[in-house]
Amino acid sequence: MTGTNGKTSVASATVQLMRAAGWAAAGVDSLGVAHVNGTREPTRFRKSPDHLPAIIAEESRDGAEAVSLEAFVGILKDGLLDRVTVDVAVSTGIESDHLDTLGSLEAYRAAKLRLFTEHLRPDGLAVVATDSAHGELVAEAVARRGAHLVTVGAGGDVELLEAVEESGALRGRLRIGDGTWEAELPTVHAVAVTNLLLAATAVIALGGDPGAVVEGLARVSPPPGRLEVIGEREGVRAMVDTAHNPGALRAALRSVRERTAGRVLLVVGAGGERDRSKRPEMGAIAAELADLVVLTDDNPRREPPARIRAEVRAGCPDCIEVPFRADAIRAALAMAHPGDTVLVAGKGDETEQLVGTRRLPHDDRALLRAWVDGA
Repeated sequence: MTGTNGKTSVASATVQLMRAAGWAAAGVDSLGVAHVNGTREPTRFRKSPDHLPAIIAEESRDGAEAVSLEAFVGILKDGLLDRVTVDVAVSTGIESDHLDTLGSLEAYRAAKLRLFTEHLRPDGLAVVATDSAHGELVAEAVARRGAHLVTVGAGGDVELLEAVEESGALRGRLRIGDGTWEAELPTVHAVAVTNLLLAATAVIALGGDPGAVVEGLARVSPPPGRLEVIGEREGVRAMVDTAHNPGALRAALRSVRERTAGRVLLVVGAGGERDRSKRPEMGAIAAELADLVVLTDDNPRREPPARIRAEVRAGCPDCIEVPFRADAIRAALAMAHPGDTVLVAGKGDETEQLVGTRRLPHDDRALLRAWVDGA
């Protein structure tokens, strides 16, 4: 699977649903390798077309019947999939990101579309959401390849119907082609629902039993740091998300807004030495969709943090600027009232902050847990 946002979530869910279907499955994503034996380890991706085939071969020797691959842009750009044949390709939407390394939006899109134009089997199948960003580009690429396209979402080939929220989950009927199954999804966030349905559709397309896959949906655990609720204290809910580009930030804020009775307070920044053009847009999205914005540092790297904040602030001139990230999080929590949600965006489950050439210990989730616990 590839796309601008949601790749790791879909990849993780795909492995879990393949196992729910009864297969010995492994996965490779941005967090590392989920081995077929159930263990997980981080990995560094080598710029060699032999790297991924070697991982797949090792997992196959250990008994893997299917492997899920997260095709982030570096893998596609550097040709790491050149010796891998893809049976089912999933798009989570193609927006704008990584322009600092690829140079243009056109080059970024072309790299992403290689999954469908070069690596997907000509008789393979592609899965895309009906509301996917630039889904028409994927559809055109799939048509040129001669592969089959399956759509997920409202009016698509796979659709969740009559969904009702119950205790933080959604229950409804999942229509898959001409058949329907009673389904429970362990989330109420629209973007997470779409990711789960993309994963389920991919597994069913590979031959997984629909009933077993749908039953497995209720047991899927999301990867850490993705729209993760850390806890609640005195009526204030604290959350983190990895959103670090305009599309992801917009989706996260809209999802949080739908589930928040009071205000949405956002702590956000932008990474240094990355695409500068997205910074004012992220600021504008924050100003539009959050009630209060605390602007802070993300991973400034070797770029002047004040310049990064100024470029984000161009889109949200009324935001509150607190450079030190831990102080910014504490400030947002102090300003929250019962019924509010504090969303800390950008770093998710990261445990370090990149400042200059140093890796400093920092964990958004740990700070929020300490606050929830009253520390």
